[in-house]
Amino acid sequence: MKDLYFFGDSIAYGEWDEQGGWVQRIRSSLDQQFIYGRGDRALVYNLGIPGDTAADLLMRIEGEMAARFNPANKNCIIFAIGMNDSHFSTSAQKDRFTQDEFERNIGKLIGIARKFTQDVAFVGLNPIEEAKVQPLPWNTEKSYNMARVELFNSIIEKVAKEEGLFFADIWRDWAGGDLKAMLFDGLHPTATGHRRIAEKLNPFLLAAA
Repeated sequence: MKDLYFFGDSIAYGEWDEQGGWVQRIRSSLDQQFIYGRGDRALVYNLGIPGDTAADLLMRIEGEMAARFNPANKNCIIFAIGMNDSHFSTSAQKDRFTQDEFERNIGKLIGIARKFTQDVAFVGLNPIEEAKVQPLPWNTEKSYNMARVELFNSIIEKVAKEEGLFFADIWRDWAGGDLKAMLFDGLHPTATGHRRIAEKLNPFLLAAA
């Protein structure tokens, strides 16, 4: 038995994908493998909450894990966080988090995750369509800048590599591609984008089998 815990925001939650998002796509694939005798059973917990930041995850990760953790199973924790941390607050006229604050919070999340498992992974941030999200039409308090999102993505990648963790590089995978096909609203992935994210995690999931 394998338990997979996915912690993240609205992109992890699966907004704008009729198949439930990239986490649900992973679950469907694993369920299919088990049903048809091609793999072991896996429990998939989508713990993505729209709007969450790394700081928000720090307030709930231990409680979420304590309610579900089974030490008898193989456990994997996957983080997909950082987009909301990178936004600029239009009312306060300042960045929501500094680079140092974000990097410290990522480090703290890793420390907590390792209390439960050594199989920890990060999903990188996706590129955005800047013109559509400055500010967000549905929340004008938030504004996103491509360079800053890329900077926060580089922080996640750096920390993951320093800690010897798997990093699913979405940014480079999408770079130079058709972002209009990958993004529904300039920020959240389309069904195609969600599928591509799920595929980038295959090497980690296979290694953790």
